[in-house]
Amino acid sequence: MEQLLTNAEQIDELNIRVKTYLAPSKIHGVGVFALRDIAKGQKLYADFTPTVYSLSYSHFSKLFPEVREHLVERWPRVVTDSKFAYPTDRIQAHMNHSEDPNYDALNDVLLKDIKKGEETTENYKHIPGWEIAFPWLVDTKPVVV
Repeated sequence: MEQLLTNAEQIDELNIRVKTYLAPSKIHGVGVFALRDIAKGQKLYADFTPTVYSLSYSHFSKLFPEVREHLVERWPRVVTDSKFAYPTDRIQAHMNHSEDPNYDALNDVLLKDIKKGEETTENYKHIPGWEIAFPWLVDTKPVVV
């Protein structure tokens, strides 16, 4: 039987886990952006397993303000104490390519400090089979690993 988290444990977990959001990108379509400043070396997605939270809205004031705003915007029904799952999808799938990335997706680690609102990027050429998946990258400059 799954052990339920206390309100305090849910607050701590959400304040740690919720780091990024999706938004229109200047690079291409939709991108992944930092919800707050995140230091080099930190992981973004250590655990992709969705967790169902039953945190009462009256406890949301204990969340970091940016986490609270993101969750209310994403799941408006939380104000009525509705349960919600986080993450609901693999947000990393929306990360755009850069030849000078700030995130290493293979090791789930930030390569550089990222400021709040900054887009996180990865180098698609580090993905095995990238030549087939991203043929438009074949003619770009080579990657030094």
